Amino acid sequence: MTSKHKIILLITMLYVGYILSTTYVVVTAIGNEQELKCSQTTKETVSIVDDIALKQTEMRNTVVQIQTHQGSGSGTIIDRIDTDEEGEYEYRVLTNAHVTHSRLTKHILKVDSMTGKIHTGTIDTGCWVITFDYEKRNKTGYMAKVISESAIKDLAMISFVSKEELDISNIPTKKMLKQVRVFDEVFAIGCQLGRNPSPTVGIISQILDRGRRTKEWLIYGTTAQITPGSSGGGLFKKYDNNYYLVGIPFRAMTEKNGQMFPHLAYAVSMTSAFGFIDQNAVTNP
Repeated sequence: MTSKHKIILLITMLYVGYILSTTYVVVTAIGNEQELKCSQTTKETVSIVDDIALKQTEMRNTVVQIQTHQGSGSGTIIDRIDTDEEGEYEYRVLTNAHVTHSRLTKHILKVDSMTGKIHTGTIDTGCWVITFDYEKRNKTGYMAKVISESAIKDLAMISFVSKEELDISNIPTKKMLKQVRVFDEVFAIGCQLGRNPSPTVGIISQILDRGRRTKEWLIYGTTAQITPGSSGGGLFKKYDNNYYLVGIPFRAMTEKNGQMFPHLAYAVSMTSAFGFIDQNAVTNP
């Protein structure tokens, strides 16, 4: 092999080596980019899963079903109190007065044979709270005690005793509630049509003051759909990284002919519920 051929061969080998090294760098860069994208996707997936778990714990787990002999509604656990019995807790549930009031039924006591006047009385048939364990896929019923009712605000407080450590909803401060605005995203959770608590999502569409000058009854219009059975459940809003109970859904818009519009729903603001809660000495730890 002549010197000329040796030089040509050397140049060829150097060129091939350069091409191979460049290809390796490109492949490595692409691999690193794919690895980075994969890592970012994994982190995003974990974040989504964590947020879903948080929604389950701070919203759905805190909503219960309330049953009476005339039907059922929903309620939201807002407090847990230690009892004198070891391992037992008293839970306070916020709901609508029209949900608990359906436990009352009238009956005839007697009929005056002389005048024909009918004397009636009222029987308290009681109400029950149903809690749900979604991991074990079972439900537990408890006899409940009605602590207080306000027909004016359509709010009621009931309690039940359990040995289970149940999740409690986060209660916002008055300052946080002042931040609620039209277009805010909210979640309504209730036992629609007597079923297990289920979530719907929407926005705050209206902020209405029905207390005239006193502003004692503030309600939110929302597009988060509710149906019969949702009354007394929870309307939740996210602040920072947690979900807070901002309202108690109580009805959907209904026409005179009975047609219901579940996406035109209303909820009593927690602003109006604070006084009612304070009167019943409830504290949320």
